[in-house]
Amino acid sequence: MMKSVLIFCVLLLISVVNAWSQTGIINGFISDRELGTPVAGVMVRVDGTQIGAVSGTDGRFRLKGLSAGTLILRFSSIGYEKSSTMVVFRTTEPKDIVVTLLQSPLETDQVVVSANRRVQAAQDVPISVSTLTSADLDSRAITKLDDALKYVSGVTVQGDQVNIRGASGFALGIGSRTAVLLDGMPLLSGDNGDIKFDVLPVADVDRIEIIKGAGSALYGTGALGGVVSMFTKPPAKKLELSARSYMGVYEFPKYDSWKYRNTVPTQSGADLRVAQSVGDFSFSASGGVRYDEGSREFDKHLRGFGYGKAVWQPTYQNSFTVATLVAVENSQNFIYWRNLTNATLPPLEQNLDERLYTTRFALSGEWLYLFSDKTSLTVRPATYRTTFENRVNGVALESNKSTAYSHNVDVQVTSVIVPTITLTSGITGKLNHVRSDLYGFQLQSIISAFAQAEVTELKYWVFTAGLRVDREETYTLKPQLELSPKFGASYKFSDFLNFRASLGRGFRAATVAERYANIRYGPFNVIPNPNILPESSWSAEIGAHITVTNWLLPIDVDVAVFDNELRNLIEPEFAVDQASVPIVFKNVTQARIIGAELTIRTLVAKNIRFETGLTLMAPKDIGLDRELKYRNAVLWYNRASWQVFDGVDVQADYRYVSKITTTDAQLQLFIPDADQRVPAHIVDARLIFDFASFLNVPMRFSIIGRNVMNYAYTEYVANLGPSRNFMLQLEYRK
Repeated sequence: MMKSVLIFCVLLLISVVNAWSQTGIINGFISDRELGTPVAGVMVRVDGTQIGAVSGTDGRFRLKGLSAGTLILRFSSIGYEKSSTMVVFRTTEPKDIVVTLLQSPLETDQVVVSANRRVQAAQDVPISVSTLTSADLDSRAITKLDDALKYVSGVTVQGDQVNIRGASGFALGIGSRTAVLLDGMPLLSGDNGDIKFDVLPVADVDRIEIIKGAGSALYGTGALGGVVSMFTKPPAKKLELSARSYMGVYEFPKYDSWKYRNTVPTQSGADLRVAQSVGDFSFSASGGVRYDEGSREFDKHLRGFGYGKAVWQPTYQNSFTVATLVAVENSQNFIYWRNLTNATLPPLEQNLDERLYTTRFALSGEWLYLFSDKTSLTVRPATYRTTFENRVNGVALESNKSTAYSHNVDVQVTSVIVPTITLTSGITGKLNHVRSDLYGFQLQSIISAFAQAEVTELKYWVFTAGLRVDREETYTLKPQLELSPKFGASYKFSDFLNFRASLGRGFRAATVAERYANIRYGPFNVIPNPNILPESSWSAEIGAHITVTNWLLPIDVDVAVFDNELRNLIEPEFAVDQASVPIVFKNVTQARIIGAELTIRTLVAKNIRFETGLTLMAPKDIGLDRELKYRNAVLWYNRASWQVFDGVDVQADYRYVSKITTTDAQLQLFIPDADQRVPAHIVDARLIFDFASFLNVPMRFSIIGRNVMNYAYTEYVANLGPSRNFMLQLEYRK
């Protein structure tokens, strides 16, 4: 590890030696070529440098720290064709430019950050990346971010577990096999290694990037199956104010035997966000509340959360950011049904006065320093505190509570070493500190170093190669060393066709909960196993992306074939050789998932859009020579939207998730009808009125229906999916 840190320091020194002070400025204005209106949210990049900007709501941007010479500026924005311009620049005086963009019938030419931890065009990335923008969240009236992920090809969400191309599956108590970040800050708890999407600030999210495949070469533990990286909105120069409220009801269950109350359950919530930029300082703050009675007894939730971010940029070289997240939840805790006949009721032994009380607090900082237009340094410290406890009539139970801290620091240098090579390198540290009645007092540390080189401008090729070294240590296990290499290549065959290929390793260290849990809850008894080894994976992919806008129908097609090899997967096993038949977490599974994925987007007519995504998988447990548990063979997602006229949209989504055919046979001993499951056919629909388009009022009204066919299915073992529910939502934005 010391050698890895030394190598990083040498790379940093090389980068700094190449740096020099620059003072040049470009002021720009971007407008719609046909309408003449300003275009906000355009990503502006200077070729061969680390300098970039995003246009504000007034269409203006500023680039600082430029060197003299001929510069190539590239412009990317959702809904517009890509554009570039050449600027002959002298640093002695600022230069003003005006750029116009032409609208594109398809949302193409996206810019991504997460794939290689730096800003780059999506077509240069050698791995599959899906992007959800704030416009996608708005159009689907998303109130919880995990609901947004359910519409991404190859992704399922079961409870709070994100499953990307079958890498995760589902097992109650297992930590996330997907790394989750908010503006680069890890958001997995220090004890359970889990994520709660419903406490994150939906109103502040600008975009979500989903990396499909092992991402540990850059992101370390947890990125076994992929990465979900969320980015918040940059404040504009003028005051931004948005407010949203919604209310809705769940329909009575489909079958009379499932009806457990005489009044329909309700759900409601509200959000408020304010943001502004003044001179060198900008800020955003938001808060919200969620109340949901659920479609089952003992499934009521009350949540409140707040988020704040402040950015200070005193010079073009320095930028300082501080962000904080606070969330509190008081909820009932439906774990599994009584039986299939009483599928909306908890077991008889459940104490209905019991509540689960959780808190989450995150504090992060970021210092971005530009040594020059070719070298940047980013330092991100962060801490994430989580607590949970069971309460009965407001009194905490001594035997079921935990307080965990996850402290993280990330130092990254990105440098254009020579015009054709960009080097991204860094060191990271993580310390999980847990004090719990369930897990005892535990410390888990992970120290890492990584480096990745990207070779560009080799005619039509882009090559990537990287390596990360992680050292994990706990009290009870000898230090574990993990090497995570990564290789990738992309090839631009033509202006409309790109090919890509990648190979990478991922790993996930066992969580504190998996190693040290000592729990008795209901009929389940979980005992510790401190010697669990990290999980690992190898992910390979070959893919192609085609975008054609001048055919009879404009079309965007992405196809990929992938192979995920999984080793030492941690699963909860029943110890049938012991009298109490306890559950113990073990490294039990060697698996392979081969699959293919196809995503098509097209414009059927000027005002009708259609999107479909089909993922086919063959998940196999190699050790037992059978199908891998809790995996789906087919995922099929479809979306259609029709702009009836300006300001009125009708949208519909259909999701098909094939039946899970293999589960734990021993669950039948503890949960009645645990093997009951069916394929899922879920239809959602929305009718949206945007009053800004035809009444010049900054308001939007939505009528939202979810599971409108009232299809009965299980989201995961012994847990019904939500019954048909409808919401009315009103938004104000200025």
